[in-house]
Formats: sequence, C-alpha cells, structure tokens
Amino acid sequence: MNVRKLTKILNSNAVLYTIEFQKRGLPHAHILIFLKDKSKCHDPSQIDDIICAEIPDKDEDPEAYAAVENYMMHGPCGEANTKSPCMIENRCTKHFPKKYNSETTIDEEGFPVYKRRDNGRQIKKGKATLDNRFVVPYNRDLLVKFQAHINVEWCNRSRSIKYLFKYIHKGVDYVVGLLKENTSKNETDEIKKYLEMRYISATEACWRLFQFDLNYRDPPVERLNFHLENEQQIIFPDSTDIRNIVRKEGVKETKFTEWMNANKHHEEARELTYADFPNRWVWKAKEKKNGKRENKDMQ
Repeated sequence: MNVRKLTKILNSNAVLYTIEFQKRGLPHAHILIFLKDKSKCHDPSQIDDIICAEIPDKDEDPEAYAAVENYMMHGPCGEANTKSPCMIENRCTKHFPKKYNSETTIDEEGFPVYKRRDNGRQIKKGKATLDNRFVVPYNRDLLVKFQAHINVEWCNRSRSIKYLFKYIHKGVDYVVGLLKENTSKNETDEIKKYLEMRYISATEACWRLFQFDLNYRDPPVERLNFHLENEQQIIFPDSTDIRNIVRKEGVKETKFTEWMNANKHHEEARELTYADFPNRWVWKAKEKKNGKRENKDMQ
C-alpha cells in the first residue's frame, strides 16, 4: 500500500505509520491519519460515511460483499470454535460478537460504538453462520481497492488517541531465554541466567535488507528544546575533559538561543512563535545557525 498516496486520497493533514512483524513473521502497518477539518467527523452520525461495520447488500454491492466475506469477518470463535487463536479462558480477546446497535454512538471512554443493525444479513464461514456482530470495521473504498484486511477505526478523543499512539510506538516483541549449566554449584546469577532476546523472522530480515521503511511521518516533526539562561543541555562521553567541553566552539548556541537572536536581527522573525519558527526558517546543525527556508521548502 502506498501510504503517501493514500493520505492525499483521504484529504489528510498529517500521517504517521509503523511497520510491525507478527509472531508468525508477516508484516502489518499501524497507520494514524489526521484528517483536515472539513473531512473530520464532528458528529457520530458522520462516522458512517467513512467507516462501516455491517455486511454489504450482496445484490447492490457484490464487490464489497465479497471483500468483507474474504477479509473482514472475525472468527468463527466462541462456541463455534473454542480453539480459535483469539480465545483465552473461553472468551474472545477481541470482544466478539459485538452487540447490535441501531446507530453509531460514542461511549464514555471516547471510543466509537459502530452501527450494527439486526438486518438478517449473514455470511457462512466454515460451519458457522456470522452476522453483523462479527464484522471488523472497515472503509468500503480502501477494502475493495486493496483487497486485504484493513481495519479502520475513528478516534477524536484523548483516550482513544493515546491508545493509538501506544500502538505506533510500542516497539518489537521480546522473549527471555534461560541458560542452564551442568554444574553442582548452587550459585544463582540472574544476569547470567537470563538473556533478553528477540525473534527476527525471514520476512523481517528481508524487509530490513532491502531497506524498506519501517516508519514514516509527514509532515516531519522537529523537536524544539528550551532551557534557562546558560543551562544548555550538553552530551559528552565520560572520558572527555570538561574544560574542553566548556571551551568548545558553538557550545552555547542552541535552537532556542538562535531563535532569540533571529528575533533581534530579523523583523519577519518577530511575527513567529517558537513553534511556528521552523515553518519559515531551517536549523543548520553543523553551523549552529538558522537560515531562511527557500520557497520550495515551504510548499
């Protein structure tokens, strides 16, 4: 999937994604898209224009029906399949089947409860018959275009956004290996006994060898540090003489101090806040100076 092209199609303001590899080795992406104001859903009823959690009408939209049947039906699980991977202690960890809902609403936690009407539509999967309660939320156009499992969710509340950012930045899965020695000693050294490791599948190894992107962010985010006077943050190795560090050229110049200097010498810079300053000026790390952005950089 070309995520950069996708963000233009969806009229987005910003996007970030992370590629993650499941324990079976297959890659999947966690994508967070910020829509422009005119495309946002300010009312729960508007969510239905973007996201659906129902089985399409087979006669009116056969393409969408086939895609939902192949990619977006959860299960079967529960009593129909107690050995499903999602089942732990006889319960579905994904909380299927969902409840029927006549209209889309927002719960107390800020998460959407999608419309799932009891309209009699069903899909046969194995020996089980699944209805709207087993549909994974999707976007019709994306699903039909890419013919893959694409779970699309809406979030516009602080708790749900926090949940999504956790998925974007949670990192890889780790395992702990236990080493045993054939010795008669009863000494226990937990540091030597346990090793923290991670499993890299063949798919992930190929992904990294070909140098495909593991994450992406647009627009780029620039970190703006600030500090009290003469309390600049300096990073140096332990072996370095502290006197050489203090005397090092440019050690006192930071993004924060040079923003202040730009305000002193450039009238146009005074109209910009510290957060807006990078939109018109670019930080040159080697020279420890700000320079005006060219027109092509601001487009």
